[in-house]
Amino acid sequence: MQDMIHIHEGWTNASPEEVGFDREHLRRLDDHYASIIGNGTIQAASYIIARKGKVFAQRSLGSLRHEDGSADLLPDSIRKIYSITKVFTAVAIHQLIDRGKIFLTESVSRILPEFDNDKHRDITIFQLLTHTSGLQGDPGFYLEPYGLPWYEWMAHEAKKAYPHINWLQVVISGPMQRMPGKEWIYCSSGYAVLGEIIAKVSGKSYEQYIHDEILVPLGLTNTFFKVPEEQRDAVCCTNDWEKREIYEPRERTADMPNVAGNGLYSTLEDLWKFGQMMLDGGIGNGSRVLSRRSVELQTANHLHGVTSRGWGNLHADFKYGLGWSVDHFDLASKGTFSHEGYGHCGLYVDPVEELVFAFLVPSHKGFTNESVVTPRAIVWSGLE
Repeated sequence: MQDMIHIHEGWTNASPEEVGFDREHLRRLDDHYASIIGNGTIQAASYIIARKGKVFAQRSLGSLRHEDGSADLLPDSIRKIYSITKVFTAVAIHQLIDRGKIFLTESVSRILPEFDNDKHRDITIFQLLTHTSGLQGDPGFYLEPYGLPWYEWMAHEAKKAYPHINWLQVVISGPMQRMPGKEWIYCSSGYAVLGEIIAKVSGKSYEQYIHDEILVPLGLTNTFFKVPEEQRDAVCCTNDWEKREIYEPRERTADMPNVAGNGLYSTLEDLWKFGQMMLDGGIGNGSRVLSRRSVELQTANHLHGVTSRGWGNLHADFKYGLGWSVDHFDLASKGTFSHEGYGHCGLYVDPVEELVFAFLVPSHKGFTNESVVTPRAIVWSGLE
């Protein structure tokens, strides 16, 4: 299968053998990705794997774009990482906690006056981070046949009809989906609210804060909210609207929600650097961007007896960290933390094995077990 689809090699600074990994499992992983590219499950695949701080695999295969005759996806190609943006937002929130600007159980209403009402006054920063605020979940979370539009679109349309309201008022309009703290409901709009808290407390826009306090210190030179014009041809797309977002980006105004839940573009290398910073206790590129205790707090479970009924599942005791998923999956060690993004992509950090695994598996189908679950097992089974 590898002979049919060209595999591109990115830079590495260690061999699999040097870090205790069976090289044969990389071949299995490449064969698996090639197989599901061949049957149309995904458009392409790329991945980076590091252990003990050393990158021993970085590869890509498949097409950069969805059109016929596309160039190949390369190891350094750029891809929108969608909801992985949320862990950047969570780190920013914890930076402000480290600096004494906010505290975890603080009421959002103390910072954002829109929340200072009988319905929303009890919502805390903790609940926004853990998706337990009770605010409206993402469209399709309950597999509802007629989901409401995304909050960005609703805010845009509402502003045209009601010029006197702002996007925060639109996000929290209507009934609560649940009482705060009672259920895990995946809520990207709640992370937009966290982005607004970051802006209000720091005095910078959300995007500028992330750039100044996370991207620059960590040396994430290929992570953007708006891809520079000279790099747009290197961005992976799976459909026409993704392509329009790249070449015709909208300038955000104060009337538009920030992109704290889903707005970043990045590369495999930058995702690894961010994951390695978390693995190394908040230090990356020679800079401390987060305290060791904040890393520990973010990546521990904070939910007890909280239900979740999302995406067709039923969990009576759902586990979640402060911005990170903390369920340990199949062969991954207990304590592994992760986040995935639409489209599809993922970042996994296993502190026990000192392993960072980031992947991009672009597909118009989004999540499939074959593109997300199976590769994870192949990687972890290669540990010696």
